[in-house]
Amino acid sequence: MLTSKAKIAYATGAVPNGIKVDMFTFFLLFYYGNVVGLEPGLAGLAIAIALFFDAFTDPIIGSISDRTNSSIGRRHPYLFVSVVPIVVGYVFLFMPRSDWELAQASLFIWMLSFCIITRFGMTLFDVPHRALGGEITKDYDERTSLFSIRELFAWLAGLSNAFLGYYVFFASTPEYPKGQLNPDAWAPFGYTGAAIMGLFIIISSIATLRYGTSLSSWEGRITLKDIYTEIRLALTNKTFVIFFFGSFGLSVAWGLGNTLTLYINTYFWELSGTQITLFLPMYVVCAFLAFTFAPRLVKLFEKRSIILVSMFLTGIIYPAPLLLGYFDLTPPKGTYQLVMFLWIFILIGITNNIIGNMIRDSMVADIADEVELISDKRQEGVLFAALGFLQKVNTGFGTAIAGFVLSIIGFTSTNPTDDQVLFLISAQGGLVPIMLLIPIAIFYFYNLDREKHRLILEELDLKKS
Repeated sequence: MLTSKAKIAYATGAVPNGIKVDMFTFFLLFYYGNVVGLEPGLAGLAIAIALFFDAFTDPIIGSISDRTNSSIGRRHPYLFVSVVPIVVGYVFLFMPRSDWELAQASLFIWMLSFCIITRFGMTLFDVPHRALGGEITKDYDERTSLFSIRELFAWLAGLSNAFLGYYVFFASTPEYPKGQLNPDAWAPFGYTGAAIMGLFIIISSIATLRYGTSLSSWEGRITLKDIYTEIRLALTNKTFVIFFFGSFGLSVAWGLGNTLTLYINTYFWELSGTQITLFLPMYVVCAFLAFTFAPRLVKLFEKRSIILVSMFLTGIIYPAPLLLGYFDLTPPKGTYQLVMFLWIFILIGITNNIIGNMIRDSMVADIADEVELISDKRQEGVLFAALGFLQKVNTGFGTAIAGFVLSIIGFTSTNPTDDQVLFLISAQGGLVPIMLLIPIAIFYFYNLDREKHRLILEELDLKKS
């Protein structure tokens, strides 16, 4: 059994991706479309192309890390190397200003280039790091506990990043009452995030070094044909296919909804940056509630059942405040009373969402055991690469769709029309819940339960003995 110290040492590695996900989900499209001046459709295209690049690099890095044998283990070489592209790419990504007067094509190339560099750096870190978590424990319940702590750290990192943004860098000023529109705030925001990510990459890599060196090493040939064959074997596992496409549908829905959140808060709810900051304490409460309940729920119910219920409840609660706001059944817009009213829906919806994230992470480790039984190879790297890719779908494909939506309706940050704002709340409050029906239907067929996993571990033990 892992000690609490070991779990925390591992969980600190979720901080870099937590910051990156927060920035890419809630801020990136807003920054390029509303502050720098890149046409939203082009910004969405840049994000989509970067995601296409990830579709190739993620499983390759996962497979290469599975096959790496070194004096510091098969995961840690990539953890240490990743710090350079992550920090460099992230700093330059949030450097452009509207007064640079760059052409649209130049802004597009800039955004695309540093999106790819940042995301590739995160692939080098996050894929091996997730795989490490799948290896250091094989217990069905302990995995949920480990990945719950990891998810908690990721959420706290993202929320801390958002707090720095809204409360420190985007604080309201006489010139910019909505501080998120202040062009001078974004580069320091980017520098700060890059520094924190780099620091925690180094901390987590060093803190988990002794666990990484004690794990299994790869045996067998290392050829391109073998890599392709074994990637195909892992990714065509029936249980994994159900998990992947269910999670893919969920990620697309959440990516679209989350990307539009800052637009909704700014232009529909008419909140200032300081007021938006007040959502963050409730997000922290949600993260701790999910961390408290997720491991306990897994001991009482099957993981599949918890996932289905969490998505269903989230789909119901998600559109409720927008519907009430449209019919003027909420406190006045732009007020602190409205912020407290919205806390209720955040508490229910986000807690359910985080519980689902925590449990889905542990499911991948369970699937890795099933794949090992079939292939005789530990392939956490490949499988967790797919999970990392799904998270990028959240921040990439969903964001790209949001960019195209904004482009289609001709959305402008200076003076959006009532019809444009109505279209945005229809997309977030109507389309997103409908999209959630797809992953609910797919996850219904997931069948790797506690008993089946126990039998898999018994067969693996027999093979090894």
